[in-house]
Amino acid sequence: MPREQRVLLGEAPALVVGDGSTLAPGPRGTFVLIHGLGGSKEVQLPEAQLLARHGYLAVILDAMGHGERRYPDFERRFSPDHRDQSFREVVSRSAQELPRVLGALAERGWSRPGAVGVCGISMGGAILFEGLGPELALDAAVTVIAPPPRGPQGHARLERFFPTPLLMQAAGADSLVPAQDARDFHHALLPRYASAPERLRYFEHPGEEHMFTEAGWGRVWEEVLGWFDRFMPVAGG
Repeated sequence: MPREQRVLLGEAPALVVGDGSTLAPGPRGTFVLIHGLGGSKEVQLPEAQLLARHGYLAVILDAMGHGERRYPDFERRFSPDHRDQSFREVVSRSAQELPRVLGALAERGWSRPGAVGVCGISMGGAILFEGLGPELALDAAVTVIAPPPRGPQGHARLERFFPTPLLMQAAGADSLVPAQDARDFHHALLPRYASAPERLRYFEHPGEEHMFTEAGWGRVWEEVLGWFDRFMPVAGG
């Protein structure tokens, strides 16, 4: 049975899930998971348990202003008049703390070099996009239905992504985060990965909306596990 422990990693509340009598980096490494807007670490517990059974130590974070540190005025902050600004603030502040989260994992012995990956879902993917760069040393990264960076400032960050192995997944019928945005961003990234194209992948799930069907969500995680297994192989394997 998976073992769970609630901890603070820096200032981020987290739920650590492992498959064994003690919590330690799994044979495949450590997998950090970031939820979407309005969610919490508990929402992604089924995925964390799946990851633990698959050989990872799974770490789910509460994004800034969510979960245990949910803003008391959350509804006002994310009302139509304030939503865009509040979203950008949460993404920026959560991205800034990711390196500290990874540092805290290493200090506790819950990660090892060469075996750390992050997956962000929707807003969590936007946080990952914002955080990717030299300050965030990752061995694999996945975004799912995530709004990509936009405009000159966002595209100025493109050079920071390579050589991190990055899988972007989109939903073909998504009206909230249109798949075309992810396609365009993938196309913009391609030249940066020209020397190692196998490190960049875009996968679109036809007919799926922002809220996936059960079958579609299962396929999402098949892709996630395949990507992380590829770039974070079993220790000593």
